[in-house]
Amino acid sequence: MNIEMKDLSHGPVYAQVREQIESRIRTGQMASGEVLPSPAALAQKLSVDRGEIQRAYFELEHAGVVLKESAKDFLGKTKTTYRVK
Repeated sequence: MNIEMKDLSHGPVYAQVREQIESRIRTGQMASGEVLPSPAALAQKLSVDRGEIQRAYFELEHAGVVLKESAKDFLGKTKTTYRVK
């Protein structure tokens, strides 16, 4: 997923990320069932704080745009994924 960050005059980081993901879903660039990158991976790619990405995903989840799924891996560690609704 290619997200472009603009300076803060275009809004907070989490809002920019949320808007770009919503736009891609509306235009069909992201299909239903598609998995979003983990907050940590996307934050590293964009060189932003992971909390900003988590907030964007949280808002997308509460808007009903994405689903949050939690499962345990083979070591028993909880893994959370976000999937386009």
